[in-house]
Amino acid sequence: MTALSEAVGDDEIRERLPLRTGGAVALTDDHLLVAADDEVTRIALDDVAEVTIEAFDWFLAVLSVLLVGYGLYSIPRNALLGVAFAAFGAGSLYWTYRKRGKARIAVADRPKPISVFPADTEAFADALEPLRAEAGTENEVNGGSEVDGTNEETNSE
Repeated sequence: MTALSEAVGDDEIRERLPLRTGGAVALTDDHLLVAADDEVTRIALDDVAEVTIEAFDWFLAVLSVLLVGYGLYSIPRNALLGVAFAAFGAGSLYWTYRKRGKARIAVADRPKPISVFPADTEAFADALEPLRAEAGTENEVNGGSEVDGTNEETNSE
């Protein structure tokens, strides 16, 4: 029996979604369970304030590639500085790629949101979309287009 199955108890798991970093997120009728790093976090659906999913930051990726290119171009002039620029650009590109699809779950009782990396961000967003209507609270699921977590809505009344 897994730690997630033990933490669910009598509740029935409606949706189980794997994480890229290992572990899983499970959705029951009353709770959202996050199993990561050998511990299970149980969150009541009523306490979920906001869920945001960050898309891949293409602007930062292009800047990182340009930084690598400039570093490689400047190696004949100054090898140490050129290698430093290329290494910094490669590190920035790796960091940007690693942070793609990050989902942040803001909880009412916690000062910091819970961050997870779902294997399939579309399935994660689809699974949490009904959460707003069922819980009856002002939960929010931003589906992959937000990078900074802001939500710009237009009223068409």
